[in-house]
Amino acid sequence: MNASAKNFVWVVAEHFKDQVRPVTYEIIAFATRFAVAVGSGVRILAVGSNVKSIAQEIAAFTGLDVVGIDSPAASIYNAEIYRGMLKRFFESSKPQFIFIPHTAMGWDFAPALAVDLGASNITAAVGFKIEEGPVFIRRICNGKIHEDVRPVEGTSAIVTVMPGAEPAIERKPSAPGSMEIISMDNPQVRSKTIGYVEAPPGSVNLQKAEVIVAAGRGISAPEHIEMIRELAGVFDRGAVGASRPVCDMGWMPHDHQVGMTGQTVSPTIYIACGISGAVQHTMGMNKSDFIVAINRDKNALFFTVAHYCVLADLHKFLPVLIEKIRELKK
Repeated sequence: MNASAKNFVWVVAEHFKDQVRPVTYEIIAFATRFAVAVGSGVRILAVGSNVKSIAQEIAAFTGLDVVGIDSPAASIYNAEIYRGMLKRFFESSKPQFIFIPHTAMGWDFAPALAVDLGASNITAAVGFKIEEGPVFIRRICNGKIHEDVRPVEGTSAIVTVMPGAEPAIERKPSAPGSMEIISMDNPQVRSKTIGYVEAPPGSVNLQKAEVIVAAGRGISAPEHIEMIRELAGVFDRGAVGASRPVCDMGWMPHDHQVGMTGQTVSPTIYIACGISGAVQHTMGMNKSDFIVAINRDKNALFFTVAHYCVLADLHKFLPVLIEKIRELKK
């Protein structure tokens, strides 16, 4: 299967504790749409120890061909091990496009792999377009600017794709894709991952809330969190969320954080209060059924993803909103 690797768009799957992470199916959907646009096909690569079950699951779910690189050294993620094995697999064929999830794992090894393969590294892609060749779209300057990046023609490109950039592939085919397992010797490494220490389960489960009212840096001061709590409290199944800056400043506990490094949520209603709308946050809640953004900045990025936009001082607007909702509930 590796001999024809150059002719395909490849996706490096992400998995943890013998479970395929949902972001893998999002990146596969992104790569599939891209492959159609450039007239190519898609193949998946999974690295791990006893990786056969992971490869089987992906092949059965997607109907795509999957290669598993199996090595005892890959029983626990290590950037050097991933880099070494992927380099060995791709260095002879050098496919033009390799897609990797833009996660803590993906952005850890992708740049080094690009150096190894002499490829460009385009990070945090949220979309693409075809203009005399593929152009990838990134968001920079806290999401206020879209940047178009084109890989040099004839060279390989390793592209990390933002979680949530594409809805996960859903169709289960009538027949699974083919599967090939390749055993590899342990690469030489200078570091060893000895284990993970997971944070204790938080007391806040935002995924059960029907309405989430989220606080951003625009609330101005920690004492204004009470106003956010009050709005969330008028809903029967309301909860309080927060952007990363609010949590980093200690205004809210980190278990309230929504976004790439926090919780991923999809409530019926999401009310963003004073949140700029950086992609790291919106990727964690953009599947909400109805999104309301309240902000004084008319150029706030959140206004581009919200269904209902309120250009107002939230300190003046929220008390009125709370009062009106309470009147409606009487």
